[in-house]
Amino acid sequence: MIAAIGSSSYLTRRTAPLLRELNERDCTDHPLLVGTDHAAGVRSLARTGRTVITDRDAVMADRNVDCVYISSATGRHFADCRDALAAGKHVLVEKPACLRAVDARELDRLAQAADRTVFECLSYPYHPAWREFVDRARAMDRAGPTTVAAVFRIPDQEPTNFRLHPRHGGAAADLGTYCVDALMKLGAVVEDLTISAVPLVDSDTDAGTAIASHPLDGRIFTGSWAIGDTYRNSIVVADPGCSLELSRVFSLPPDIPGHVVERLRGEQKPTSVVSMGPVNATRVCLADGMRRVRDSGTAGLVRHEVIARRIAVLESLTNTLSAHVRNS
Repeated sequence: MIAAIGSSSYLTRRTAPLLRELNERDCTDHPLLVGTDHAAGVRSLARTGRTVITDRDAVMADRNVDCVYISSATGRHFADCRDALAAGKHVLVEKPACLRAVDARELDRLAQAADRTVFECLSYPYHPAWREFVDRARAMDRAGPTTVAAVFRIPDQEPTNFRLHPRHGGAAADLGTYCVDALMKLGAVVEDLTISAVPLVDSDTDAGTAIASHPLDGRIFTGSWAIGDTYRNSIVVADPGCSLELSRVFSLPPDIPGHVVERLRGEQKPTSVVSMGPVNATRVCLADGMRRVRDSGTAGLVRHEVIARRIAVLESLTNTLSAHVRNS
């Protein structure tokens, strides 16, 4: 049986019903257990389905629970994963699995020692529109220098939102993870990325960039993210002849079709080249995570080296933020 830890809005809006589906698929008729220190944040779950709100320790101690979905604030992910493994549970954890590369490798070591699986839930690559976009981007007949740009920027959040607290890595850990991961999947060498904070006039805006260039083949990779700015969410691959664009790639709602559009040089209007029906990428991601959990050959943090490398390149920002909090 799978249970959850945390009180994020994503758990409330998207994930809890899918966790109940997974339990029902396993012929488990128990209510979904959600362990949290902030019950008010998930109280609505108890009204929308068969859910029991309890505390974190109760979930860890429940012998019927063999897998824990961790939806706590990012800075707690490592400790929650470590404690779940110590309690004999498999783990599905929201991205990023932790804030330090050394902790990602430690999670892999702990999970292998416990013969348990830790799976990082990063849903967007599971959407078929993303996969089609990547295939088309790789097949482009590049007529010159190519730019690959990933952008994820969201407006101001509530002051209590964990994303705004430095100890949880800020925008770099949340939105930056998406951008850097997408650039890696499109061919960027993560160690070549230069990561920096963006000084903006609005001091309440948390923003950053990732930039890398490949002089030999003329490719330039850029990532841009911000909390406290206007909304933007897209991936664009462009050469002098045309560009491919996938919008809402990082948080496409499950009831919205996915579109890949192409803009040819000199043409004003884009052309839709791919249109995918609505797909719940979170459901597909969780299903893959549970397949890994049930496979006895996948002990450890799945894709731990890739995850550790991605986390490492963002540490220059996430660690600076955390150090500021510790020293203030």
